[in-house]
Amino acid sequence: MLDAVGEAAKRRTLPVDLTPSLATATGDLGFDNERCEAGPRAVRIEPCVLGDRASATDVVLYGDSHAGMWVPAMSEIAERRDWRVQVFGKPACPTLNITFWNQREQRPFAECDQFRTFVTGRIAAIKPELLIVTNESYSQKRGPGQLITPGDWQDGLTHTLRTLKGLARQVVVLGDTPVLEQSPPQCLAVHRADVAACSTTRTAATARTWNAAEAGAAKSTGAGYVSVLPWLCTGVCMPVIGNVLVYRNRFHLTGTYVRMLNGVLEEALLEHFPPDAVS
Repeated sequence: MLDAVGEAAKRRTLPVDLTPSLATATGDLGFDNERCEAGPRAVRIEPCVLGDRASATDVVLYGDSHAGMWVPAMSEIAERRDWRVQVFGKPACPTLNITFWNQREQRPFAECDQFRTFVTGRIAAIKPELLIVTNESYSQKRGPGQLITPGDWQDGLTHTLRTLKGLARQVVVLGDTPVLEQSPPQCLAVHRADVAACSTTRTAATARTWNAAEAGAAKSTGAGYVSVLPWLCTGVCMPVIGNVLVYRNRFHLTGTYVRMLNGVLEEALLEHFPPDAVS
């Protein structure tokens, strides 16, 4: 995987067998988002269950739209390891103990606060062996024009992780993905012979994603932390790796690429949750 990421920066033209195609990329989620994600006004949801429903190993994947984004990889891992994975996701609703600003409706996102309370209760009932927390930190706000700072993000996540650490055997924070300057499906449609024109430097792509804050919160609470940056970027974040379109928009990976990451994700999770962790 790391070799493929390194080679991607050398690509000039769009591969003829690109998958997913530019025409279908925006819909390449790799999971049923209408069933697996809570809607804007919903404050609870029945979780999607992946893997072995009769398993003795309970795993919870919890977050905003980035939780759903990782479902294709987690589904593969759950099947291979015979885990029962339950997914609790609500777009635009990070897990942090912060009242976020509903940017679409221009009001405090009260439903997000209620959803977090609901999920915390469900996690307490499940008592998972492994809890994976993942969020989109880019340009989140707590009020009109009030961007959440890295310090705010670290404080809010630290509070959340302290609560969740008492409810699960092991908690792992899955880091945020870099944000591209242009949406690859649209950009590549006009730059088929110049893929690099749709790339973003790693510095720019991570400038407003608070990965260091998340790593700090994980360290201070004894949670694990997994950086996903090596799976996506060298000094530059390319929109195509191998013959696969990496992003379906500026903020989310394609389901196809996420599924390809199931092996490296599994290895990373097992560093914090080894096979013999479940007795």
